[in-house]
Amino acid sequence: MSPESGGKRKRMSAADRRDQLLDVTRDIVVADGFAAVGIDRVARTAGVARALIYQQFGDLAGLTAALLERETQTALSGMLTVDWSGTETDTADVDTVGRGVLAYVHTAPDSWRILLSPPEGGPPLLRKQLEVGRKYARAISARHLSRYAGVTVDPDGVTTRLMLASIEELFRLHLADAETYGDDTVLRYLRAVVGWAVRMEAGERR
Repeated sequence: MSPESGGKRKRMSAADRRDQLLDVTRDIVVADGFAAVGIDRVARTAGVARALIYQQFGDLAGLTAALLERETQTALSGMLTVDWSGTETDTADVDTVGRGVLAYVHTAPDSWRILLSPPEGGPPLLRKQLEVGRKYARAISARHLSRYAGVTVDPDGVTTRLMLASIEELFRLHLADAETYGDDTVLRYLRAVVGWAVRMEAGERR
């Protein structure tokens, strides 16, 4: 203990304690799946009493819901600041967006792992969160594909869905093995996938 502490451990604020408990829960989920999460294990790992977890989250369902809400916000908040700026399919434009997304993936890899590769035993709320995120991504993607292709692209159409499924797989591969599937590889395939989607919507069947 430092002299400044006066021999007493500094008490953690409620907000910091909440983050600590969510961090512990996240680490358990990533390592062993949702089924491995329990009040006893979280309390033991965090070094706190069970009562503190109940006080913060109500019950196990509340803890899981709080985790999913935080990780979804963490993973997707940066996406709001990354946007296409060009008016036609431009390699630099797609690369700028791709590098922006990669930067957020690098900042919060475990958050993205939970969303892109849901661990075993995920609650129904997780599926709901994933669909909300995908619906948002489809809307944004269709808007930009419409500009690139010069036609109105259906956000729920086959092209948009296949493009986003491919992009999700790209980032899953990157998270699983960043050495083999590095940033440059992700960007190269991203350019190809976006180019294919534009050609499909513009009526060019190749």
